[in-house]
Amino acid sequence: MNTYLDREAATALLAAHGFNRTDIECVLDLTRQISQNGTPLWPAHSVEKLASRAWWLNGAEIKISMPRAA
Repeated sequence: MNTYLDREAATALLAAHGFNRTDIECVLDLTRQISQNGTPLWPAHSVEKLASRAWWLNGAEIKISMPRAA
């Protein structure tokens, strides 16, 4: 199942890992977005993969935390 992030979720994820506003816009610009009901969404896997290349993360992976099923 593909997980998609809206702008708010993607921004929060990236900001939590030290990305500034310009960095965030760059990641979102370089990640192909889709539109669902007029809302731009980004594939979480693509955002995580591109963001993990940031030099200050030293290759650490960025992962969104998914809630466990009850």
